[in-house]
Amino acid sequence: MATTSINRTPASTGSNTVWTMSMWFKRKKVDTAHCLWNNGSSTQTQIQIGSDNQIVLYNGATTVFKTPARVYDTMSWSHIVVAVDTGESGTDKVKCYLNGLQITTMEADNRSTASAFNNVNVSGEQMDIGSTGSGSYFDGCMSHINFIDGTQYAATAFGSYNATDGIWEINTSPTVTYGTNGYFLKMEDSSNLDLDSGTNAFTFTTVGELSRTKDNPSNSFCALNPLYPYGSGVNVTNDGGTQFVGSQGNANRMVAGDKMITSGKYYYEVKINTVSANNEYTIGWRSNWNLFNGTWADAMGSGGIAPSYGLQKDGTLNYSTNAAYNQTDTGWTTYTTGDTICCAIDLDNNFMYWGKDGVWMKSGDPTSGSTGTGGFAFVSGYSWFPAAASTEGSSGSTVHMSFNFGNGTFANVSGAPTVVTSEGTNASNNGIFEYDVPTGYGAICTKQINGD
Repeated sequence: MATTSINRTPASTGSNTVWTMSMWFKRKKVDTAHCLWNNGSSTQTQIQIGSDNQIVLYNGATTVFKTPARVYDTMSWSHIVVAVDTGESGTDKVKCYLNGLQITTMEADNRSTASAFNNVNVSGEQMDIGSTGSGSYFDGCMSHINFIDGTQYAATAFGSYNATDGIWEINTSPTVTYGTNGYFLKMEDSSNLDLDSGTNAFTFTTVGELSRTKDNPSNSFCALNPLYPYGSGVNVTNDGGTQFVGSQGNANRMVAGDKMITSGKYYYEVKINTVSANNEYTIGWRSNWNLFNGTWADAMGSGGIAPSYGLQKDGTLNYSTNAAYNQTDTGWTTYTTGDTICCAIDLDNNFMYWGKDGVWMKSGDPTSGSTGTGGFAFVSGYSWFPAAASTEGSSGSTVHMSFNFGNGTFANVSGAPTVVTSEGTNASNNGIFEYDVPTGYGAICTKQINGD
């Protein structure tokens, strides 16, 4: 949603003193102001994540509250509830919950003097989701957006703590009364993402290009991690953190996924959007939080080497082990613009596999288990992340690589992502991919990692 927002202009006036906003979101960019929800075009009421990563509720020029908590998490879904009833006393007039926990102490606090909120539920005043109506676009994913007109609800109406591990989980079918202007955007119908599933069934307008994603609060999918890039000029925020863009220049750059895997079998795809003769590309896996240079290996102090394995565009596998770095293995398949690289890792038998456009290189068979047919044996005892790198020559061009971690789309250099042209088979049901997922493998997502 980096240049996208959803809006509706009410035809009737509801309550601007009693209302509740509940939203699940997953950030893909930090240290930048993002508007989650806005009402009005001139004097506005806004819920915003500021450039300091703190959540703020504005009522015109007044800061109603500013949380001491900062939202830096780009790996997991977060849940915010702002619940208002100005007829209550003190700070109970405006309550804020983050992941089920009510925030009672604020860094800035004018809740006890709150009265009517500017242009909330006012006829003719536009409501915006994901922007101010003209900027501060939210960069990431949103889901299950509930707005309630006329009732102040606690966070427990929209979620609950898992009795086993204490994790705050979504209530996908809340029992609430939506009132005059209330709505419920589940964001789960790929053919109608801004569908209102609430009792009012309002029609919303999407400005920009709203993209579908399998990533949701119940099953968080891997994405590129914007907090740990290596090198300057790296942009991993496009389309929910699924595109690696390296600005033109002579530099080494690397980025990795935000989900760590330690056991099981996983698969992902990378589409090469641009290739330059003067640029090098590497796609594969890295261990732990190792930083890579352009040769896909980096010494970790005096203690040794952190393993990493990556396939370069010339068909050379560049890798390091815990004993030596900058090693190569030849005879793999070359790739160029328009090709899709298939990556599979078998952590139960310690083999990695690479394919191009659905054909496994070296006659590989990721289902061969301990035999490891066509696979490359890697060192055990480490945790792993999907990763990619580029080394750009001084006359090289900007690098674009698009990752499909199971969302079923590939980001483009510009414009909306492209949906996979013919969905491959996937027995795990975790993720949508262009090509067939080997039996026993699945997307790098919480359900696959947890064995669900």
